[in-house]
Amino acid sequence: MRRQWTTGDCWLWCEGTALPVLWLGPVLWEGGHAPLYACQRCIRRLESKVRGVLIRGASTSPAPERQQWAQGDCWLWCQRIALPTLLLGTAESAGHQVPLYSCEPCIQRLEDKVHAALPYVPA
Repeated sequence: MRRQWTTGDCWLWCEGTALPVLWLGPVLWEGGHAPLYACQRCIRRLESKVRGVLIRGASTSPAPERQQWAQGDCWLWCQRIALPTLLLGTAESAGHQVPLYSCEPCIQRLEDKVHAALPYVPA
């Protein structure tokens, strides 16, 4: 499958706007979903993180329950290490999956992006 680049906003580290981005998949959140796009620089950074986890011998087994906070490194904007993180999903590279964790402030930031991308539904 050939991936199509489009002009849009990067949802990962750089948060760039109006640049070439690639659709990585849907972000599922509380029953809704929004498209996750990233620029080439941020995709390379994500790939590097995935490779690093795989090199350290990460298990390809399913990750722990999402609602369980654990000490870890935030993979999103702040990139802080050794703080409480929550499993958001998995990242895949070369057929291997690794868990994707984030801290509370970065999760809130992602939630804000998802809510902004979802269609407005009046109560």
